[in-house]
Amino acid sequence: MVPVRATFEKRRRAKYISHLDLMRCMQRAFRRAGVPIWFTEGFNPHAYLMFPLALSLGYESGCECMDFRIDGDMPMEEAMERLNRVLPPDLQLKSVAAPVRKHTDIAFADYAVVLDCADGTPAEALRRAWDAFIAQPQILVEKKTKRGTAEVDVKEKAQIMETETLESGIRLQLRMPAGTSVNVNPGLLTDAFAVWLPAHEPDVRMGMMHAERLAILCEDGTPFV
Repeated sequence: MVPVRATFEKRRRAKYISHLDLMRCMQRAFRRAGVPIWFTEGFNPHAYLMFPLALSLGYESGCECMDFRIDGDMPMEEAMERLNRVLPPDLQLKSVAAPVRKHTDIAFADYAVVLDCADGTPAEALRRAWDAFIAQPQILVEKKTKRGTAEVDVKEKAQIMETETLESGIRLQLRMPAGTSVNVNPGLLTDAFAVWLPAHEPDVRMGMMHAERLAILCEDGTPFV
């Protein structure tokens, strides 16, 4: 039995596949590809597939991870080739290797978020509004937890790595807490900005948000592999 950690991309139309549907898609791909995946034992055996960090619906990524085990002597590179032949073009494996870190080592995730302007708003005006919003001492939001909801200072949790003014909006690079203990979606920050805008900058209009996960990181800042 060979443990494998596959890195895959989820882009374009595939970003609208929910996490549950992603698991079903991968399970069908293993069957169609003829890859001998290991099944759990017990009363209700099922194919062992583990995704260390789920991706939010609507987000793109080129750094998603999936753990599985090959139950046989098939090389992991052949398994990747077989799976890519049956997977859709927007959902492709990029690399396979033996796992190094445990999923509990995940501490952060980096994102690129683009906020478009709407209704003729200049990009410079949206940038000024964002700078005023993020300059607040606190940005309190309601976050759903396993025990209900809790008030979180999302500004304290988010690290703004870069802010860039584009022709049609602004681009943010954010580092957010991620993993088994704390997981903060960048959408909490951008949703709070959308709520803040009408009350503080009524002439500024924000349009669509486009988000991509850039990296999954451990506590020391090294990539999760």
